[in-house]
Amino acid sequence: MRDAHQTQNRARIADLAARFIAEHGIRDYALAKRKAARSLGLPEGQSLPSNEEVDAALMYRQTLFEPEEQAALLLALRQQALAVMRVFESFSPFLAGMVASGAVSEHSLIELDIGADSSKDFEQFLVNRSIEFKIQDKAGRMAYLIYSEPTDVLVRIMPSEGHHAALNSRTRLSLQQLEKLMQRECPPAPQPTVETSQL
Repeated sequence: MRDAHQTQNRARIADLAARFIAEHGIRDYALAKRKAARSLGLPEGQSLPSNEEVDAALMYRQTLFEPEEQAALLLALRQQALAVMRVFESFSPFLAGMVASGAVSEHSLIELDIGADSSKDFEQFLVNRSIEFKIQDKAGRMAYLIYSEPTDVLVRIMPSEGHHAALNSRTRLSLQQLEKLMQRECPPAPQPTVETSQL
């Protein structure tokens, strides 16, 4: 009974966290889960759902309420991600976050992990191409917020040697994997071009 109760609470938290992400633009999963637990009167530090459970709840919610809009949004964001990853191809980019998992909302960012031994190398790359950016600190790691349309791009810097080793930690797609995924799921269409002066 206790296990069933905990499973039910995890599902309730995941569903409400997904709602916060979709409707309020919360991008921090841990924050969304804690806020959901508080709203439900449940402990914030026990039996919280995984990010994957929240993603599943978000995708179910969007498939249920707005399936066509969801499919169109995911396609648009993945097309943009593909174009941006081609610009950054020399840094072996991996697509992560909501656009990789498919659990997107209108507030989603495109999240990329790139391999670079020095953040200065990537920063110089951006400067040389007149790409506007803002430096951010994400959990002690250097990150760049790049202003783009239809959504901004968050690029996290990872040491080159550990870049590929982190693949199993969460859903991530290489440029080649994303290209194959798009070919399978989408009809052939001209790929969008990206002006490197304004990604």
